[in-house]
Amino acid sequence: MEILDMARQLGEAIRDSEVMARVKAAEQAQQNDAEAQKLIGEYNLTRMQLAQRAQKEDITKEEMEEIQKELSAEFEKLTQNAVIAEFLESRAALDAIVNQVNSILTHFITGEDPDACTHNCSTCGGCH
Repeated sequence: MEILDMARQLGEAIRDSEVMARVKAAEQAQQNDAEAQKLIGEYNLTRMQLAQRAQKEDITKEEMEEIQKELSAEFEKLTQNAVIAEFLESRAALDAIVNQVNSILTHFITGEDPDACTHNCSTCGGCH
């Protein structure tokens, strides 16, 4: 079917793009960086511990807010590492392209304006 062939071509174009090459290089650098791996391991451990605390039946709003603050602080530590920051930035660039592709497809399938606010921030390129 022609549509599926075009989808494959689009997938190949994304796979072969500079954006994807940047993601792959950043991912490889992150995997080979001992400090980045240590920080990721610490973050994942803290995230699991905080998730367990958040699952308490009698958790208060204040406790939940404190957990969210702690998790944000731990994530901030990750973003201070240049290798991890590059990986996160490269993934964000790839995600932006995929979201743009989805918006274009949605526009032609449904007629919806891809630049119109859907009030769903996960599909947004930013407020006007």
